[in-house]
Amino acid sequence: MGLYDFTIYDLINRNAICFGNRPAWYEADDGRTLTFAEYKKKVDCLACGLQWDGVKKGDRIGVLGKNSLEYFLLYGAASALGAVMLPINWRLSAEEIQFNFSDCEPEILFADEEYQDLVNGIKNKLLSIRKYYNLKPPGGSFIEFDSLLENRGDLMPAEVTVDDGYVIIHTAAVKGRPRGALLSHGNVLFADMHWNCCLQMTCEDVHLNLLPLFHVGGLFMATNSFHAGALNVNMSRFDAAKAVELIADKGVSVFFDFSPILSSILDQNEKAKNNIKSLRAVVGLDNPETIERYQKATGGTFYCMYGQTETSCVATFGRYNEKPGSAGRMIHLAEVRVVDDYDRPVPGGQVGEIVMKGPMVFKGY
Repeated sequence: MGLYDFTIYDLINRNAICFGNRPAWYEADDGRTLTFAEYKKKVDCLACGLQWDGVKKGDRIGVLGKNSLEYFLLYGAASALGAVMLPINWRLSAEEIQFNFSDCEPEILFADEEYQDLVNGIKNKLLSIRKYYNLKPPGGSFIEFDSLLENRGDLMPAEVTVDDGYVIIHTAAVKGRPRGALLSHGNVLFADMHWNCCLQMTCEDVHLNLLPLFHVGGLFMATNSFHAGALNVNMSRFDAAKAVELIADKGVSVFFDFSPILSSILDQNEKAKNNIKSLRAVVGLDNPETIERYQKATGGTFYCMYGQTETSCVATFGRYNEKPGSAGRMIHLAEVRVVDDYDRPVPGGQVGEIVMKGPMVFKGY
């Protein structure tokens, strides 16, 4: 680890000092809460358990499950070991899941109990995987997750650089097959800083983590909130009634929206009559009617954006009211162009290919 390197694990250590006793994570399913200091302690124990189990720098850790504290702990432990997270979309078919795992060859796999029958049905094709663990305890036929935490956390962190790979997320299909996009520690940290800047995130914010952690929207909203010292309020899956309750009870201030998430929350709130005016910022994609309805109901701001997995989620960002119909301006440390087949910029209003350069651009497939 060089003098000029800073990794996700460095961030975890930094936040344990800066925000030690502040809550970092609230698990809506069962009410568990971890402070930033407690999160670091559990990450160290989990990383130590994985290290004893033979996981080393560069190894891939497969995950098939819904959002949970354990899922986010794995992201932390992987950063300490220099391992690479491989989160898989649980909505895919067995054949698609098998392809994505085989494509990236994880050493170990964590799965929720509800997906373990599926995994057992394709085990004979998952040739790289040597051990299978339950993701969310208790329950399941795989090795218990908590068995990895039964140590003092005497971790020997790996030599990890800012350019080392951190997570592989499979993205758009080419010739019928998705490709795994490799994002580095630096990609994630630079993206976090852009989100923090554009959304003006602080440690007083509360993020409702309702998008899946296998998706760049869900992952980067969770990491940028953690980066800012804010609280992540986690939902294992989206439910409008529960979301409205959490916004009101926890003072949720920000979340990422894909239609119809926001409209269903607004509909539910009209029935429940809760106070959701803490919701100062919603970012994502939606129709003008829903955006304007949200802003009128809460006084909050809707932010539009454009991005993709290969750009660490975000490339352009802006307030909806500044120019309705726009995807915003290019972010601070990026250049975004629309070019023709010869990489020449096209005039305004013309069709072309969107290209970007900057520290959020991924490491490759």
